[in-house]
Amino acid sequence: MVIILEAVSFALAVFIGWVLFDYSKEKKWRKEKIVESFVAGVAGAVGWALLAVMF
Repeated sequence: MVIILEAVSFALAVFIGWVLFDYSKEKKWRKEKIVESFVAGVAGAVGWALLAVMF
């Protein structure tokens, strides 16, 4: 259960960071960039969970 909470926290941090980074570059919100940020967050969460399980 702790691994899942850590992975979700990491995914949220990646998502927010990626959205803010994209916004700072373009100065506008685009659905495409938000979806890309979500995908990056999910990929980061999966990677984080796999690393936590392996080590």
